[in-house]
Amino acid sequence: MDRLAEITAFVKVAQTGSFAEAARQMHVSATIVSKHVRELEEWLGVRLFNRTTRHVALTEIGHVVHERCADLLAQFNELETTAGRWRGEPRGVLRISAPLSFGGGPLAARLPRFAALYPHVTIDLTLMDRYVDVVEEGFDVAIAIGELPDSSAKARLLCNLRSSLYASPAYLAAQGCPTKAEDLLAHNCLLHIGGPLTDSWGLTAPDGQRHHLKVKGTLRTNSVTALLTSVLAGQGVTLLPDYTVAEALAEGRVVKLLPDHHVPELPVRVVYQPGRHLAAKVPAFIDFVTGAFPRTS
Repeated sequence: MDRLAEITAFVKVAQTGSFAEAARQMHVSATIVSKHVRELEEWLGVRLFNRTTRHVALTEIGHVVHERCADLLAQFNELETTAGRWRGEPRGVLRISAPLSFGGGPLAARLPRFAALYPHVTIDLTLMDRYVDVVEEGFDVAIAIGELPDSSAKARLLCNLRSSLYASPAYLAAQGCPTKAEDLLAHNCLLHIGGPLTDSWGLTAPDGQRHHLKVKGTLRTNSVTALLTSVLAGQGVTLLPDYTVAEALAEGRVVKLLPDHHVPELPVRVVYQPGRHLAAKVPAFIDFVTGAFPRTS
Protein backbone atom coordinates (compact mmCIF):
# COMPACT_ATOMS: atom_id res chain seq x y z
CA MET A 1 0.00 0.00 0.00
CA ASP A 2 1.17 3.52 -0.79
CA ARG A 3 -0.64 6.02 1.40
CA LEU A 4 1.05 8.97 -0.29
CA ALA A 5 -0.18 7.81 -3.72
CA GLU A 6 -3.67 7.30 -2.30
CA ILE A 7 -3.75 10.77 -0.73
CA THR A 8 -2.37 12.37 -3.89
CA ALA A 9 -5.03 10.70 -6.06
CA PHE A 10 -7.81 11.68 -3.64
CA VAL A 11 -6.73 15.34 -3.50
CA LYS A 12 -6.35 15.51 -7.28
CA VAL A 13 -9.88 14.10 -7.84
CA ALA A 14 -11.29 16.54 -5.29
CA GLN A 15 -9.56 19.46 -7.00
CA THR A 16 -10.55 18.51 -10.57
CA GLY A 17 -13.96 16.96 -9.83
CA SER A 18 -13.13 14.12 -12.20
CA PHE A 19 -11.35 10.77 -11.97
CA ALA A 20 -10.44 10.99 -15.64
CA GLU A 21 -8.93 14.47 -15.37
CA ALA A 22 -7.06 13.51 -12.20
CA ALA A 23 -5.63 10.50 -14.04
CA ARG A 24 -4.59 12.67 -16.99
CA GLN A 25 -2.75 15.15 -14.75
CA MET A 26 -1.07 12.34 -12.81
CA HIS A 27 -0.09 10.51 -16.02
CA VAL A 28 -1.73 7.26 -14.89
CA SER A 29 -4.92 5.43 -15.81
CA ALA A 30 -8.33 6.27 -14.35
CA THR A 31 -8.45 2.70 -13.04
CA ILE A 32 -5.35 3.33 -10.89
CA VAL A 33 -6.77 6.61 -9.55
CA SER A 34 -10.05 4.88 -8.69
CA LYS A 35 -8.15 2.07 -6.97
CA HIS A 36 -6.11 4.54 -4.86
CA VAL A 37 -9.23 6.42 -3.75
CA ARG A 38 -11.06 3.19 -2.93
CA GLU A 39 -8.12 1.94 -0.82
CA LEU A 40 -8.00 5.25 1.06
CA GLU A 41 -11.72 4.99 1.79
CA GLU A 42 -11.26 1.42 3.03
CA TRP A 43 -8.36 2.44 5.26
CA LEU A 44 -10.29 5.38 6.78
CA GLY A 45 -13.58 3.48 6.87
CA VAL A 46 -15.59 6.36 5.35
CA ARG A 47 -17.01 7.30 1.94
CA LEU A 48 -15.14 10.29 0.51
CA PHE A 49 -17.06 10.91 -2.70
CA ASN A 50 -20.65 10.73 -3.91
CA ARG A 51 -20.36 9.38 -7.43
CA THR A 52 -22.79 9.43 -10.34
CA THR A 53 -22.16 8.74 -14.02
CA ARG A 54 -21.76 12.48 -14.63
CA HIS A 55 -20.69 13.98 -11.34
CA VAL A 56 -18.18 13.46 -8.49
CA ALA A 57 -18.64 15.41 -5.25
CA LEU A 58 -17.03 15.26 -1.83
CA THR A 59 -19.11 13.91 1.02
CA GLU A 60 -19.31 15.85 4.27
CA ILE A 61 -16.47 13.84 5.80
CA GLY A 62 -14.74 14.01 2.42
CA HIS A 63 -14.43 17.80 2.80
CA VAL A 64 -12.81 17.36 6.22
CA VAL A 65 -10.41 14.68 4.96
CA HIS A 66 -9.56 16.73 1.87
CA GLU A 67 -8.53 19.71 3.99
CA ARG A 68 -6.22 17.53 6.09
CA CYS A 69 -4.81 15.68 3.09
CA ALA A 70 -4.14 18.91 1.19
CA ASP A 71 -2.17 20.18 4.21
CA LEU A 72 -0.21 16.92 4.34
CA LEU A 73 0.72 17.15 0.67
CA ALA A 74 1.78 20.78 1.08
CA GLN A 75 4.05 19.81 4.00
CA PHE A 76 5.47 16.89 2.03
CA ASN A 77 6.21 19.13 -0.95
CA GLU A 78 7.87 21.67 1.34
CA LEU A 79 9.98 18.88 2.85
CA GLU A 80 11.05 17.73 -0.61
CA THR A 81 11.88 21.29 -1.61
CA THR A 82 13.91 21.85 1.56
CA ALA A 83 15.84 18.62 1.07
CA GLY A 84 16.47 19.61 -2.53
CA ARG A 85 17.97 22.91 -1.44
CA TRP A 86 20.29 21.08 0.96
CA ARG A 87 21.34 18.71 -1.81
CA GLY A 88 21.80 21.49 -4.33
CA GLU A 89 23.27 24.37 -2.33
CA PRO A 90 25.74 23.99 0.55
CA ARG A 91 24.16 25.33 3.74
CA GLY A 92 23.90 24.63 7.45
CA VAL A 93 26.53 23.91 10.13
CA LEU A 94 29.63 22.00 8.99
CA ARG A 95 31.25 20.19 11.94
CA ILE A 96 34.99 19.72 11.38
CA SER A 97 37.56 18.07 13.64
CA ALA A 98 41.27 18.67 13.08
CA PRO A 99 44.61 18.33 14.93
CA LEU A 100 45.54 21.39 16.97
CA SER A 101 48.50 22.70 14.98
CA PHE A 102 47.26 21.75 11.52
CA GLY A 103 43.69 22.86 12.17
CA GLY A 104 44.74 26.10 13.79
CA GLY A 105 47.37 26.81 11.14
CA PRO A 106 47.20 25.66 7.50
CA LEU A 107 43.55 24.61 7.62
CA ALA A 108 42.31 27.75 9.41
CA ALA A 109 44.22 29.90 6.92
CA ARG A 110 42.18 28.42 4.07
CA LEU A 111 38.74 28.48 5.70
CA PRO A 112 37.98 32.16 4.89
CA ARG A 113 38.13 31.27 1.19
CA PHE A 114 35.64 28.45 1.73
CA ALA A 115 33.39 30.80 3.71
CA ALA A 116 33.45 33.30 0.85
CA LEU A 117 32.48 30.60 -1.64
CA TYR A 118 29.68 29.20 0.53
CA PRO A 119 28.18 31.99 2.67
CA HIS A 120 25.27 29.81 3.86
CA VAL A 121 27.61 27.37 5.62
CA THR A 122 28.65 27.95 9.23
CA ILE A 123 31.90 26.22 10.21
CA ASP A 124 32.13 24.54 13.62
CA LEU A 125 35.84 23.70 14.00
CA THR A 126 36.99 21.53 16.92
CA LEU A 127 40.73 21.07 17.46
CA MET A 128 42.05 17.96 19.20
CA ASP A 129 45.14 15.81 18.81
CA ARG A 130 43.49 12.41 18.53
CA TYR A 131 41.81 10.37 15.83
CA VAL A 132 38.12 11.22 15.55
CA ASP A 133 35.61 8.63 14.37
CA VAL A 134 33.23 10.76 12.32
CA VAL A 135 30.62 8.00 12.25
CA GLU A 136 30.55 7.55 16.03
CA GLU A 137 31.14 11.15 17.11
CA GLY A 138 28.85 13.02 14.75
CA PHE A 139 31.36 15.13 12.82
CA ASP A 140 30.77 15.85 9.14
CA VAL A 141 34.49 15.62 8.36
CA ALA A 142 37.75 15.16 10.24
CA ILE A 143 41.34 15.91 9.30
CA ALA A 144 43.62 13.00 10.20
CA ILE A 145 47.42 12.85 10.11
CA GLY A 146 49.18 9.51 9.72
CA GLU A 147 47.77 6.10 9.00
CA LEU A 148 44.08 5.57 9.70
CA PRO A 149 42.75 2.90 12.05
CA ASP A 150 40.13 0.52 10.74
CA SER A 151 36.93 2.48 10.23
CA SER A 152 33.77 2.49 8.18
CA ALA A 153 34.52 6.10 7.21
CA LYS A 154 35.87 7.15 3.81
CA ALA A 155 38.94 9.34 3.22
CA ARG A 156 40.70 11.41 0.59
CA LEU A 157 44.32 12.54 0.62
CA LEU A 158 44.96 16.25 1.20
CA CYS A 159 48.75 16.33 1.22
CA ASN A 160 51.87 14.77 2.68
CA LEU A 161 53.62 16.58 5.54
CA ARG A 162 57.37 16.99 5.56
CA SER A 163 59.00 16.81 9.00
CA SER A 164 62.53 17.54 10.17
CA LEU A 165 64.66 17.58 13.31
CA TYR A 166 65.09 20.93 15.08
CA ALA A 167 66.91 22.43 18.03
CA SER A 168 67.78 25.94 19.20
CA PRO A 169 71.22 27.50 18.70
CA ALA A 170 71.59 27.74 22.50
CA TYR A 171 70.94 24.01 22.99
CA LEU A 172 73.38 23.07 20.23
CA ALA A 173 76.03 25.37 21.68
CA ALA A 174 75.71 23.60 25.02
CA GLN A 175 75.20 20.00 23.88
CA GLY A 176 76.81 19.84 20.47
CA CYS A 177 75.26 19.31 17.04
CA PRO A 178 74.48 15.76 15.87
CA THR A 179 76.22 14.85 12.62
CA LYS A 180 74.73 11.39 12.12
CA ALA A 181 71.46 9.68 13.09
CA GLU A 182 72.98 7.65 15.97
CA ASP A 183 74.09 10.87 17.68
CA LEU A 184 70.44 11.58 18.57
CA LEU A 185 70.53 8.76 21.12
CA ALA A 186 72.75 10.94 23.31
CA HIS A 187 70.47 14.00 23.10
CA ASN A 188 67.41 15.11 25.05
CA CYS A 189 64.67 14.29 22.53
CA LEU A 190 61.30 15.95 23.06
CA LEU A 191 58.50 13.63 21.99
CA HIS A 192 55.05 14.06 20.52
CA ILE A 193 52.80 11.42 22.06
CA GLY A 194 49.75 10.06 20.32
CA GLY A 195 51.27 10.49 16.88
CA PRO A 196 52.93 8.03 14.52
CA LEU A 197 56.47 9.07 15.60
CA THR A 198 56.08 9.04 19.38
CA ASP A 199 59.39 7.56 20.50
CA SER A 200 60.68 5.80 17.39
CA TRP A 201 62.19 8.19 14.89
CA GLY A 202 62.82 6.87 11.41
CA LEU A 203 65.46 8.53 9.25
CA THR A 204 67.04 7.58 5.95
CA ALA A 205 70.68 8.59 5.51
CA PRO A 206 72.05 9.99 2.23
CA ASP A 207 73.49 6.54 1.42
CA GLY A 208 70.03 4.97 1.72
CA GLN A 209 70.62 3.37 5.10
CA ARG A 210 67.50 3.44 7.28
CA HIS A 211 67.64 4.15 10.99
CA HIS A 212 64.91 3.49 13.54
CA LEU A 213 65.93 5.19 16.74
CA LYS A 214 64.30 4.58 20.13
CA VAL A 215 64.88 8.06 21.51
CA LYS A 216 64.05 9.46 24.93
CA GLY A 217 63.99 12.77 26.72
CA THR A 218 62.52 14.89 29.49
CA LEU A 219 59.30 15.95 27.74
CA ARG A 220 56.43 14.01 26.21
CA THR A 221 53.40 15.98 25.08
CA ASN A 222 50.46 15.77 22.69
CA SER A 223 50.91 19.44 21.75
CA VAL A 224 53.06 20.49 18.80
CA THR A 225 52.92 24.04 20.15
CA ALA A 226 54.40 22.89 23.48
CA LEU A 227 57.19 21.08 21.65
CA LEU A 228 58.10 24.16 19.64
CA THR A 229 58.03 26.35 22.74
CA SER A 230 60.34 23.92 24.55
CA VAL A 231 62.73 23.77 21.63
CA LEU A 232 62.87 27.57 21.43
CA ALA A 233 63.66 27.60 25.16
CA GLY A 234 66.70 25.39 24.54
CA GLN A 235 65.34 22.26 26.19
CA GLY A 236 66.24 19.71 23.52
CA VAL A 237 65.80 18.26 20.03
CA THR A 238 62.44 17.50 18.49
CA LEU A 239 60.85 16.22 15.29
CA LEU A 240 58.23 18.61 13.92
CA PRO A 241 56.32 19.22 10.67
CA ASP A 242 58.24 21.86 8.71
CA TYR A 243 55.26 24.22 8.45
CA THR A 244 55.18 24.64 12.24
CA VAL A 245 58.79 25.83 12.35
CA ALA A 246 59.04 27.93 9.18
CA GLU A 247 58.86 31.32 10.92
CA ALA A 248 61.29 30.43 13.73
CA LEU A 249 63.69 28.90 11.19
CA ALA A 250 63.64 32.02 9.02
CA GLU A 251 64.38 34.14 12.09
CA GLY A 252 67.30 31.92 13.16
CA ARG A 253 65.66 30.87 16.42
CA VAL A 254 65.91 27.18 15.49
CA VAL A 255 68.32 25.12 13.40
CA LYS A 256 67.39 22.20 11.15
CA LEU A 257 69.44 19.14 12.08
CA LEU A 258 70.70 16.44 9.72
CA PRO A 259 69.17 18.19 6.70
CA ASP A 260 70.51 15.53 4.34
CA HIS A 261 68.54 12.80 6.16
CA HIS A 262 65.02 11.97 5.04
CA VAL A 263 62.14 11.66 7.50
CA PRO A 264 59.09 9.74 6.18
CA GLU A 265 56.32 12.07 5.09
CA LEU A 266 53.00 11.81 6.92
CA PRO A 267 49.76 11.61 4.92
CA VAL A 268 47.04 14.11 5.80
CA ARG A 269 43.53 13.01 4.90
CA VAL A 270 40.03 14.37 5.09
CA VAL A 271 37.79 11.68 6.58
CA TYR A 272 34.02 11.67 6.11
CA GLN A 273 30.99 9.47 6.60
CA PRO A 274 30.14 6.92 3.91
CA GLY A 275 26.94 7.09 1.92
CA ARG A 276 25.54 8.69 -1.21
CA HIS A 277 23.11 11.12 0.40
CA LEU A 278 25.52 13.56 2.00
CA ALA A 279 24.35 17.13 2.56
CA ALA A 280 25.83 19.38 -0.13
CA LYS A 281 28.05 21.16 2.42
CA VAL A 282 30.14 17.97 2.90
CA PRO A 283 31.24 17.22 -0.71
CA ALA A 284 31.65 20.96 -1.25
CA PHE A 285 34.15 21.14 1.62
CA ILE A 286 35.91 17.92 0.60
CA ASP A 287 36.38 19.16 -2.96
CA PHE A 288 37.54 22.55 -1.72
CA VAL A 289 40.03 21.33 0.86
CA THR A 290 41.57 18.61 -1.34
CA GLY A 291 42.28 21.26 -3.95
CA ALA A 292 43.54 23.85 -1.46
CA PHE A 293 46.79 22.11 -0.46
CA PRO A 294 49.89 21.27 -2.48
CA ARG A 295 50.49 17.54 -2.48
CA THR A 296 53.53 18.02 -0.23
CA SER A 297 53.46 20.67 2.52
